[in-house]
Amino acid sequence: MRLLFLLAIIFLCQQSWSQTIAYKPLADDASQLKSWDETLASEHKRLISNLPSTYKPAFKKIYEERYEGLKELTAKNRILTDSLANNYLQQMAQLIFQSNPGIPDQGYRIRFTRDDWPNAASMGEGTIIFNIGLFTKLQNESQVAFVLCHEIAHYHLKHSQRSIEHYVNTTNSDEFRAEVKKIMKSQYQQGKQAEALLKGVAFNSRRHTRENESAADSMALELLKNTPFKTEEALTCLALLDSVDTDKYNVAPPLETVFNFPQYPFQKKWVQEEQSLFNAMAASTKEEKKKERDSLKTHPDCDVRVKQLQAKVQQYSTGNKQANPLHEARFKQLQEIFDYEIIEHCYNKDEVSKSFYYTLQMLHYKPQDPYLVANTGRCLNKLYQSQKDHLLNRIVDLPSPWNEQKYNKLLQFIQKVRLNDFAAFSYYFLLPYQSANVPSEEMLVALINSKDNFNKPEEKSSLIALYNKHYPNGKLNADNNPQKK
Repeated sequence: MRLLFLLAIIFLCQQSWSQTIAYKPLADDASQLKSWDETLASEHKRLISNLPSTYKPAFKKIYEERYEGLKELTAKNRILTDSLANNYLQQMAQLIFQSNPGIPDQGYRIRFTRDDWPNAASMGEGTIIFNIGLFTKLQNESQVAFVLCHEIAHYHLKHSQRSIEHYVNTTNSDEFRAEVKKIMKSQYQQGKQAEALLKGVAFNSRRHTRENESAADSMALELLKNTPFKTEEALTCLALLDSVDTDKYNVAPPLETVFNFPQYPFQKKWVQEEQSLFNAMAASTKEEKKKERDSLKTHPDCDVRVKQLQAKVQQYSTGNKQANPLHEARFKQLQEIFDYEIIEHCYNKDEVSKSFYYTLQMLHYKPQDPYLVANTGRCLNKLYQSQKDHLLNRIVDLPSPWNEQKYNKLLQFIQKVRLNDFAAFSYYFLLPYQSANVPSEEMLVALINSKDNFNKPEEKSSLIALYNKHYPNGKLNADNNPQKK
């Protein structure tokens, strides 16, 4: 009986440990980033030198804005060139091109981005970005392949270019300018009239976009059927995209339990809802949200798009293809790594409330994960310092009726707690973890800052000595490095 008990304990420990990975932030390849920027600059220069003579300034302005946006991918560390992730994505793209020799594989720049929102996009000049926030929510490689085929189709069919031409030609037409002049001469409701005119342009552009989505779906299916990937997954992918805006770890952070300590009990007032302008706004927009929820989705009209493809999918289905023909283990490995990478990226770009939110959601399922524990402390320390410096609004989102209610609850909690509360949360939350034999560098820094914020100088000094012993050449940000304190 004792042996069985010990075996059961070992099994449970192994199960718990299997839920965690030794995550380290993904490292980018500096040479690839440099090459990326140089290629973008060269392509942009070529494009500007070949602008059409008609409405040339208007086209130039749009292309300049697009180029500035593309440059931000590297300037803001959004583009991901880690070899493990990038090699996998390039292998998948090449498999699609090799299976479709009629589609040239030149001129494409296909990369993952660290962005958390679930989307992929063809930028119109060869750049295709695949947000890891979408990749983590897909179920298999065939769904990934369909998304890539869809974006390749957008570029091949020149959808972005045609949309730009449609917009420029419309807004520079004699009819449109005449309407603008008429509005400017009117004495009343100029703003309302201008809004109505712009809505007309937006509606036409949007309808054009939805037509493009259907065309891209159709061509994507033609590309996918020639690959080893499972054709039926085009439909499951679209069905999944219909609800992809929902959080992956769809759980409300259990604030009442995570931040409840014997020495510092949780106070109900921190999460108690109050009648406010925000609540009134949320109530008043309920019907509006219901009416417009599909139009506000990252991927609208998915149910319609599924119906449009069903007959062709049935025709092309062979039943002998696999959902994960490339590298299933690598697919799952990257999904797990990307969950952490999103959290890290949000923190590094000062979206601390979002990093905190994703961390607490994952922590619900992986309560002993070293990175998640350390990042919880790190976020609390950052919230403390920012509130102390009166800069909390720079790193924390405000509640909004358009947010997930679970996220709003956390945002309201952050707004209600005080400076000493943040210090206490960090101190008592991390306290059980300081007894580890050799805490990670991130954990030690979080612990040291928690001692500093909670005014425990002696405890802080002993941890600094431990840090300097094990991490004499610590590479963390200088603002957080205990050697600088």
